[in-house]
Amino acid sequence: MTMDVIVAARRRTRRLVACVGVVLVGVAGVAVLGWLRSPPAPDPAMLPDGAAGAIPSASPAPDPATGAMLPADVTWTRLAGVELPVSATTGPAQITGDLARGFAHSPAGAAVAALHLLVRTTAQVGPGVFEPTIDEQVTGEHATAMRYVVGDLYRRGAAQAGLAYGQPLAELPARLVGIRLDSYTDARADLSVLTAAPDASGVTYYAATPVAVVWADGDWRLLAPPGGRWDELVRIVDPANTASYTQITAR
Repeated sequence: MTMDVIVAARRRTRRLVACVGVVLVGVAGVAVLGWLRSPPAPDPAMLPDGAAGAIPSASPAPDPATGAMLPADVTWTRLAGVELPVSATTGPAQITGDLARGFAHSPAGAAVAALHLLVRTTAQVGPGVFEPTIDEQVTGEHATAMRYVVGDLYRRGAAQAGLAYGQPLAELPARLVGIRLDSYTDARADLSVLTAAPDASGVTYYAATPVAVVWADGDWRLLAPPGGRWDELVRIVDPANTASYTQITAR
């Protein structure tokens, strides 16, 4: 294989990683859906290593009936087509005014918070949800940039769809399928969220998004990604390399 072919293949792979990844976490809206229709094959060099980063032994064992660190009393609420867990044990204790608040100060609470805040800060949910969520529940030096990025994606998506400002966009094209707790302290939890979405031919692609939440003012808050964007962090995952994630299954 010549060098120019190798370089071209790697460029296609980087575009796939970025475009599919942001579709899976929902922050790029409908503008990038075309990339999912006929993606090139992922470069094996871009795929994460096997099953590294399993949940530390200090974390609670997953409940086999409900998935990753979710207690037996879990129920589900639907937002932008995504099922999100709710539990008296882990929280959120309150879902009011489109904000989800009151997560348990525990590894399980951090995991549930990460899932809720990741989805609630996407353009698809509409400004009635993502604006107050970013303003009140996102922290870090890139929080302001995240508000601008998500707002811009929403405005472009709404204009393309012919929607009045304030209406939610189309449902997210991805499913939350797994979560992995990579590290935990009382002040911060680092997790990886596994999402899945099919392309036009029905082939399912998996992507991993590293998500950090920090404990501040009595609740978990999302740490904004660099530049307010997730696309540089998301990575395509080979289905064979998903064993380190515990499954999320809405019952």
